Order: sequence, then C-alpha cells, then structure tokens
Amino acid sequence: MSGRPAVIRQRDLKQAIMAAQKAGAPRVELRLGGGVSVVIPLHAPDNESADNADDSNNSFDKIMKKPGA
Repeated sequence: MSGRPAVIRQRDLKQAIMAAQKAGAPRVELRLGGGVSVVIPLHAPDNESADNADDSNNSFDKIMKKPGA
C-alpha cells in the first residue's frame, strides 16, 4: 500500500454508477487525473444478451444438469 489517500472512494463510485443507471446513461466515465480515465459500460452490448450469458459452458446449472433430463 502506498500510504496516500485514495483518489475516489468505492462508496462514491457506487453512488455515481447507481445514479447514472437511474438516469439511463449508457456508461460512466471516471477521469482520475494524469491522463488516466476509466469507462464503465452500464448496458450489455447488443450482441451479448442476458439469454446468452445464462447458457455459457461455465454455467453451474449446465454443468450440474443430468444427461437426458
């Protein structure tokens, strides 16, 4: 640990993300200074829907599903 205070607190970032979601913003961009910025997308890309996420090869339900069931 560097011993210096954080640039932004997790609590503040969480509040900003929740407010942006409520307002319908597509992303949150955080500029930390020194040319560093972080972009957090709030919506899944169009080609990856929630239906595809549930059917991944690593899905616990799919792994535990019995053959023929």
